[in-house]
Order: sequence, then C-alpha cells, then structure tokens
Amino acid sequence: MQTPAEILYRLSLGVVAAQWDDYEGLAETSAWLESATAREMLRIDYYSRQSRSEEPVMGRVTDRKLKRAPLVALVLASMHRDGRLRERAVRLLCSSDSALSDRALAVRVADYVEAVRELAEQEVLRRTTLAQAARIMPLLQRISQRWRGSEVFARYLHALVAVHGEATVWACLRNSEGFEVRRAAFRHSFESGLLGLPDAVRLLPRERDQVVRRQLIGVVAELATPDVIAELLLRGRSAESRVLGLVKLTAAQLDPVEVERLLIDRSVLVRLWARLRWREMGRDPVEVYTAVARSAAKPVVRARAYVGLAETGTELDRSEIVGLARSADLPLKKIGLALLRGKAMASEVPWLLREMTGDHSRVARLAGEVLSSSPQLWSPTDLAVLKGSPETVLRRRGWWLHRGRGGWEAVIADLEFGEVRGRLALPMYFQPTDVQRQRIVDLLSTLSLDRHKVSEIAFAAGIPG
Repeated sequence: MQTPAEILYRLSLGVVAAQWDDYEGLAETSAWLESATAREMLRIDYYSRQSRSEEPVMGRVTDRKLKRAPLVALVLASMHRDGRLRERAVRLLCSSDSALSDRALAVRVADYVEAVRELAEQEVLRRTTLAQAARIMPLLQRISQRWRGSEVFARYLHALVAVHGEATVWACLRNSEGFEVRRAAFRHSFESGLLGLPDAVRLLPRERDQVVRRQLIGVVAELATPDVIAELLLRGRSAESRVLGLVKLTAAQLDPVEVERLLIDRSVLVRLWARLRWREMGRDPVEVYTAVARSAAKPVVRARAYVGLAETGTELDRSEIVGLARSADLPLKKIGLALLRGKAMASEVPWLLREMTGDHSRVARLAGEVLSSSPQLWSPTDLAVLKGSPETVLRRRGWWLHRGRGGWEAVIADLEFGEVRGRLALPMYFQPTDVQRQRIVDLLSTLSLDRHKVSEIAFAAGIPG
C-alpha cells in the first residue's frame, strides 16, 4: 500500500501529464488508477483533496480545458477539492462508458457535496451490466461501511437483481476481485440457498481465500456424510479443515491409517485431536511416534515425531537429544536444541556458542535458549566470541544472552552494547558485587550519557560521587 506522500506524488505526475498533453504520462496514471484496489482508490480520492499548498493537486482547470481533457484528467478532476470542479468532471464522466469512469463515479457516491453525490448515484444506478458491476461493487461495498453513500450499495444491488436475476448477480459477485465482496457473496449464497453442499464439495479443493474456505469447510462439516468429511477435510490443505474433520468424526468412523498419518501432522492442534481419537481406538500414540522418530523417514517427518513424543511427556535419553542437536539435518537439529533446554552440560557451552554464530537465525535462537536455561554453566566472559564480532547481529545475540541473566548483569549488558535508550530498569533491592560495580564504573567513564542518567545509575549501584 502506498504512503500519502507517494499517492500525492503520483497524482502530481498525472496533473503535469494532463497540463502538457503527455500521453505516456497519462497512460501511466490511468494504469495506476485502474490497478488500484477499492481501498486504495478511496485513499487516493481522500489524499487528493488534502493538499494545503497554494496550488491544489489538480492545478487550476478552466471549463474549456476540462471539456477537451482526456478521460484520466477528468478522473483526476473528479477528485479535486473544489466541489464545483468535481461536479463538472462528474457530468462529463457520465458520458463515458469506460472502466475507469465506472470506478471514478462509484467513488463520488460518498462525496460530501449533495449535488455531486446525487449526480454520481444516478449514473451509477444506470450502469448495470455485469462487467460494470464487477468494477463498481467493491467500491460501493467499502462505502457502505461509511455514513455518506452507505445506502447506495443496497440500491445498486437491487437494480442489478432487477436486470439479471438474483442467481446471476450473486454468481458474478462470487467471482469478484474484491475480497470483501466475494466473501459476502459466498456467505449470502449459502444462507439464501443459492449454493448448497454439492457446491461446497466442488469448490473447496481449489479455494485459496482463507475466509471463503472456512465457510466451505463449515458447510461440509455440518451437512456432509462421514465418508465425504474424511475425504475432503482430513486431507485438506488447511489445518482448520483437518481439525474439524477429527472433531466431527468419531473414532468408529475414522480410518486408523488416516489418524496415524495425522499423528505427525505439522499442526499442533491436529496432532492433539489425532492423539485423542487414537487413544479412543485403544492404541498408544507413543508407539507410533517412537517408530517414526527412529525410522528412515524424511528428517522433517522424524522431527515431528520427536515433537509428538515431547507433547506426550515421553522422556528421551540425553545422548539421543544431543545427537539430534548435533545433526546435519536442520529439522532434527532444531528439535534437538529445543529438547536440550535445561539439560546441557558445561562441556557443551563452546559448541552452543558456535551454533549462535551460524547463519541460521532459528538455530542460533534455540542455542541461545539452551544457554539461557542453564546460566550456571557459563559466565559473561564466555560471550567474547559474540560480543567481539564485527557483525552487529552476532553482537546483539551476545547482548541478548548476557542481558538474560538479569539483575545488574542486564544493566552491564546494556552499557556494553550501548543500548541505553529511555529509562533503565535498575535493580532496586540489592547492590552489585564489587566486580560488577567496577565494571559499571569503567563503562560509565567511556560512554557519552547525560549527567542525570549517570547519576541515576551511580546512585543505584552505590558508586560514590
């Protein structure tokens, strides 16, 4: 989405192109306006009238010049902050049947000048072909959420139905490029009976919009037979459909093969429901997870099996966890590091610090969490490999790990990293050790902090003035 400054800049280019008959510039402005979504079109209209410079965005336009202006110039004029100019531009746009004039007139039904608003509404209600409706409805749907022009959406919809019939109109709206119009069309179609279960079954496999897909999933879950639910929902792309399939079907209605596959699903909620149904079948999910975790399956599948073992509370041997954490396969390495929290040994600190210097941010974060979960295994001096790095990202990782020790060590980490913005969270109920106090003194002497902040730190740390 473009910023207000970018919108005003593009508008100014269009104005210059219109003033100098720059046909290439006019074509670019026209393409920009035609490609804008309904929301963007309304933002363009809003910001085009917000200029407070001496020369308005559209410049000074005479009647004679306006009558011979190209279409895109008329569209720009219809967004001018001068209401009389907008009215003249709208009258001229009424004689054009172009796609751009459809959108420009739809925008004006929310104009704050009543004469402009009524003129635009009369013309919009006349443009009732399905192609015109596809361009006009997304804008009217957004305007319906406002005060001015909110009633035009219902009037235009009534006019369309009178011409084409309800089924044809809603079929057209279900193919709208505007997400909100399309979603509302599907919702109305199912509520009114224009669409039913066969349509949901047919549309669900290839639906990409999450909101519409949720509507289709709900229809299938409520109305379909168990075999259709199993076929469509349990094998659906979205986790929502797989969860709902497991919720709607009982253990007796489920195929054990399907449930076993879902035990190692990528979604935690799907795995939870699959384990519930698996136990209702009288089976143990731990046996499945153990077999898959130690099989020759793909690393990502084995990693999910280890996640399943952790979710069931199964204790793994520490040597097996370390083996996973040192694996060359990224999915296994990540789950190994996640399982190693609170179980690391002092001899593994140098290796974990090396993992924090790697290029993979997720692995580095997991290694840092292992270290932060066992702060007794290392000291701040061990972080020199990170703090002394020329790369900012590695220094920040060292600061984050050091700061995680809390207390006065967090203050020292902030001072070392130069991260002293706003008010420092200074410990209130205990003093730093002598070593910490001397480190704070050394750092305060090297940093350019304001006197008030230095006094605040010194007072809290018990440093004599």
